[in-house]
Parts: sequence; structure tokens; C-alpha cells
Amino acid sequence: MADKSKRKAEEAGKRSAKRTAKTATKATPKVAGKVSEAKTKGKTTAGTGDPKEIAIRCYELLQKGDRSAWVKTLSLYLQEKADAGGSSAYFWWKTGRHYIEDYGVSYEFLKEDKTPYPNTRKFFFKRKNADGSDRGSPVPCTVRIDDDGVWRVDQQSV
Repeated sequence: MADKSKRKAEEAGKRSAKRTAKTATKATPKVAGKVSEAKTKGKTTAGTGDPKEIAIRCYELLQKGDRSAWVKTLSLYLQEKADAGGSSAYFWWKTGRHYIEDYGVSYEFLKEDKTPYPNTRKFFFKRKNADGSDRGSPVPCTVRIDDDGVWRVDQQSV
């Protein structure tokens, strides 16, 4: 009986070790190394383009209804998922266009905020009603240096 319990405990330990190894592999995205490496050295990796212009362009394209150009402002990962129903990019486009078409909402750059990460910038935009009045709180847009060294939108609120 003791041998059976001992064997079960050993097998459980092996399974646990395998799961931990798999989780560790999955939890380290390609970008994580670049960001943490720059963070530990205290350096910011130079990205191509201007992050503020990218954020502004993202909202301008959303307002114009130019989906193909808008998708190109998103991170490479989000570009891959843009057509998948339920993805963040799909939601941002669908909801943003709904506000624009049905309520006459527009977006206006407000300010840049500080972030603790050297390869990330955060901007805020005012959401405006058709009559020019503010609609709710300002919405954030996060832009980061992507895998290929280009600044792209990582998170957009509508």
C-alpha cells in the first residue's frame, strides 16, 4: 500500500514539473526579452516613427473609416487577430465605428502620460459628441515598440 502511494506521489511530481516547464515556455513572449533587456540596461530601444503621430493617426483612420490603414497602425500581433470576432482589434473597430456613425463621436488628442516602461508611450484622447461637448472621460491609447522596431498601437480605447 505504501509503495502505491509513493508511486502516485512520484508521478504527480513528474506531471507538475512538466506543466511548470510548459507554462514557463508559453509565458515568455518574443517581445518580453527585448523589453526586459532594455529595462535592465536602463536604455530605451529606438523605435521607428513617432509614437504620438501613430496614436493620432490610429484615431484619424478610425474616424475616416479606413479599416485597412487603421489595422496597419496596430501591433503585429493585433494585426493577425483583427478579423477574429471577439478580438480586441475587432471590438475597437466595431465599437469605435458605432460611436462615430450613430452618435457623431470624434476623438481629439489631449495629452501624453508617463509609463514605467521605456519602450511604451501612453496618450489620452478626448471623446467628443457631435455638438463638440465632451463625452465621458478621456480614453487612453498605448503605443509600444513592436518586434520589428516600429512604434505601433498596443491598446486603444474607444
